[in-house]
Amino acid sequence: MIDKESIPVGKVAARLREPRERQESIMKDMSSGAMKSDIAIVTDSGASLPEELVEEYDIAVAPLGIQFGSDTYRDGVDITHREFYERLDGPDVPRTSQPAPAEFISIYRRLLERVRTIISIHITSTGSGTCQVANLAKASFPDADIEVVDSLSASMGTGFMVLAAAEAARCGKTKEEILRILTELRPRISAYAVINSVRHLLKSGRIHKGQALIASLLSIKPLISVKEGVVEVVDRVRTYQAALDRLIELAKDAARDSRVRVSVVHGNALADAKRLCERLGATLNCSEIILSDIGAPLAVHGGPGIVGVVIHPV
Repeated sequence: MIDKESIPVGKVAARLREPRERQESIMKDMSSGAMKSDIAIVTDSGASLPEELVEEYDIAVAPLGIQFGSDTYRDGVDITHREFYERLDGPDVPRTSQPAPAEFISIYRRLLERVRTIISIHITSTGSGTCQVANLAKASFPDADIEVVDSLSASMGTGFMVLAAAEAARCGKTKEEILRILTELRPRISAYAVINSVRHLLKSGRIHKGQALIASLLSIKPLISVKEGVVEVVDRVRTYQAALDRLIELAKDAARDSRVRVSVVHGNALADAKRLCERLGATLNCSEIILSDIGAPLAVHGGPGIVGVVIHPV
């Protein structure tokens, strides 16, 4: 059941009861003392994780960079989501960049003071240099056990892999077991999004001017998918509402009547995202639904109004 009251941006929309088997397994691990872990989990702000989950699982987050003209910010550190959206429609074309190597070096050094192993999970290497930078930082600790994992996804597609790793670490799983979980989970995650306006895709250089003009004149709303690092346009519809309806159809096809964890992400479109949460909760067999702002690094390209759904079979 979805909470019908106001849901703050970046908060968990609903944490529905987990399957009994998983609860019993976690309780068993807690009673045996296996919940203490020597493994730390790191990600980047492109994972779109709500702050309360970051805090709950003690996840370290490296901020991606955002530039407006000559001004440079660290996502979520020097600029808030509200400030970002206020500037998004300004004259400066925003750009994004991977975290600086110093960010990862600082995070890894701090974590290695209390853990033996770090698993660093990041947005797809096909669209970002974040994994490359994380590996460069890893080289600064030649004797440390640091594993960099390419999620081949973005937003909560990456976020669900991060949560899976954090939950497994909390349950006392070994590094090898966690990496096996991530390898098996990665191809099973499906992510879809509707782009409300192609103007920001044009500004970011992700599509050609002629394509953007045609789409704008026809009021076409493209729907995209992200699967194992590949971004594809899966459909084009004429209205935003029709695009949201199609988003639900795609989510149903991905879920295939299985029990799923779901995330709804959005770019300054909270009301639409909340309604989508309610519809998905009534349509799918959800163990939980997480509502989150998609974050500045992805909203730069998708623009305000972008809404996405990520499906994670359980």
